[in-house]
Amino acid sequence: MLWKSIGIIFAVLTVYVLLSATVFHYLEQPNEVLVKNHTRDFHLDFLRKYPCIPQDELELFVQRVLKSYDMGVVATATTTSESNWDFASSFFFSATVVTTIGYGNIAPNTMAGKVICIFCALCGIPLCTVFLAAIGQKLRFPITKLQEKMITGRSHRILRCVKVCLCVVLGSTLLILLPSVMFTLVEGWHYGVSVYYSVVTLTTIGFGDYVAGLQAVPYRDLYRAVNGVWVVLGLAWVALIVSEITGDINDKIVKNELKCSKNVSETVKTLSYRLNDMPSVAPVTSWHSGSL
Repeated sequence: MLWKSIGIIFAVLTVYVLLSATVFHYLEQPNEVLVKNHTRDFHLDFLRKYPCIPQDELELFVQRVLKSYDMGVVATATTTSESNWDFASSFFFSATVVTTIGYGNIAPNTMAGKVICIFCALCGIPLCTVFLAAIGQKLRFPITKLQEKMITGRSHRILRCVKVCLCVVLGSTLLILLPSVMFTLVEGWHYGVSVYYSVVTLTTIGFGDYVAGLQAVPYRDLYRAVNGVWVVLGLAWVALIVSEITGDINDKIVKNELKCSKNVSETVKTLSYRLNDMPSVAPVTSWHSGSL
């Protein structure tokens, strides 16, 4: 890829990120300020209502609760959260590591666990990438067959566009819209939140603000197993779409670069022929030596 193409892609990406940052800034900052004000007012009202509690003791209590929450533990005098490190939860965490989703709601806290996580990521991510690529190839076969039945005798570019559209429409329906119904029913989320969670998960962004399977729902282990199968198929589908789109873009870039290189080669060849056809001129040094 030529540096010109790299520069164009970098410029487009930079503008895209800047526009996205602008939108997020104007959408999210006012809500953040509102939440901060409400939280501060609640804090002050609590201290006024219970003046016997020292403010520094309350601050220490809040910090300890937040620290436990960051470790994935929610415990009060009457309730406690489900274990984050039983076998099913540990398997779920390992899967989020090798798939690079990394929700961030739980993480190893012991030094031994951190070391094992490093080796799990370094060895598991390449294996998972190869596995997802293989699954993506299997998903490509039925889509190609459907494409051949729908359109025949068309150019390669039209066929690729049809394949990408089929991948997006079918995949979005089967792996985002329908699973979001399941998340809405089981988790109690709004359907829009479920769609948001599905997209964030399958694109391996994994913010961790919503994670399926944390609640004590019936058949929790089975639900997590189904969720794991969905993640594998969804990641393979996303990899397939990215492969198709980037493949088309790379083909265009390579074609333009080959065309540019061919034009440069023909220009150099033409100049070479013209120089060879020019009459030879005696060197200046020989003319001076002859005159002497």
